[in-house]
Amino acid sequence: VVLNWLIAQENVVPIPGAKNVAQAKEFVGALGWRLSNEEVDELRSLALEISPVTGFPVEKL
Repeated sequence: VVLNWLIAQENVVPIPGAKNVAQAKEFVGALGWRLSNEEVDELRSLALEISPVTGFPVEKL
């Protein structure tokens, strides 16, 4: 779902990095279907509700 959501975004070119054969097969499986416009809109609205994390992670220790 994440890979297809990224593909649906304008000006985004996802470059997945597979660490093993299972991950590569999962990425290839994402190419056989697409999210509907309604699904993309719903995911986009959910993403807007997320507060970004700021600062370098070490500062959170």
